[in-house]
Order: sequence, then C-alpha cells, then structure tokens
Amino acid sequence: MKTVCKIFISIFLITVSGCELFQVREPEDPDETKSSFRVPVEPADVIQNLINSFKDKNSNDYKKNLSSGLPLVNRDFFFVPSGNVSSIFPIDWHVDDEFQYFNNLVTKSPESVPITLSFTGEIYDVRADSALYTAQYSISVPVLNSDPKIYQGSLKFTMTRDINSAWIIYFWEDIANQGFKSWSDLKIEFYL
Repeated sequence: MKTVCKIFISIFLITVSGCELFQVREPEDPDETKSSFRVPVEPADVIQNLINSFKDKNSNDYKKNLSSGLPLVNRDFFFVPSGNVSSIFPIDWHVDDEFQYFNNLVTKSPESVPITLSFTGEIYDVRADSALYTAQYSISVPVLNSDPKIYQGSLKFTMTRDINSAWIIYFWEDIANQGFKSWSDLKIEFYL
C-alpha cells in the first residue's frame, strides 16, 4: 500500500510541476525551405519543377532540373545566353553558376513576395531519350518599395533522361525579346 501511495504522489507531483508539458504552444516556423519538387518522369515535370523552384524560392530544387554531368548523365550542362549580353556573359557557365545566381536572387528578394516564372506558347517535341522544349517566358522579380522587375524572352531546352530515368535539362538557349531584359540579364545581375 505504501508503494502505491508513493507512486500516486510521484505521479501527482510530476503532473503538477510539469503542467506546461501539456500546454498548447505557439507553432514554430519551419527551418527547412519549402519544396514542391517532384520526380520528373515527363519533360513537363521539369518545367513545373522550375516554376515551383521560383515560387518556393528553393535553390536546390532549381539546380536539380539541370544536368550535373557524370555519373548521372553523360552530358554536361551548356547555356547559350541571349545575344544582347553574350559579350559580357562568362564563357564557362556551369550548373554551379546557375545555383549561385539563383541563390543570390532568392536571398536578395523580399521574403514575403514570391518570384514568379510563367511560360506561354509551349511546344514539346519528345523522343525516346530526349526532348526539345520551346516557349516564351516571363519572370517577375519583386523589389522592395517598387514595382517588380520583369524579364521576358524565349528559350529552347534540350532535355535527356539520367540513369534513374528522370528528365533533366542539359542544353539551354536564351533568346531576348526586343525592349525587355532577358533571363540572361537576370543571371548576370544576380550572379555577383
């Protein structure tokens, strides 16, 4: 009986002293960046992943859409900038440069306002092991206390499957629209 009484008193004291254990607490912000990335089993999934990486402001998801070369795929990423900036664009532009510009873009844009990427006039030419995607794009980059910056143009992506059969972009050609800054301009502005 003494043992039961001691156990009861111990439980009572723990419950009273630890009453905050059962209190509802304020939710904490997630430490991780939001990710809407899905395995690209179709070329259209790559495009949606690009759009989501802008919306989510997720640099790692952005980079996953681009070929990193061996061992996943036997093709290195290659970017052809738009003609309006080709003379000032770095000659050796690789996936790590893409990551750097995108990461800078994310960290320098207002946190509460999304960066938006949209495509129109999309054409997919899908083959057994490659796909050609052409479209017009528009990117809206938020700016503090000002209207967003708009970048517009056309692009051509050539995609292939990696060893896991996931689609990735290995060739990217950017084409400027007259009177607008292009995606190449955006990359240069946020690269350094």
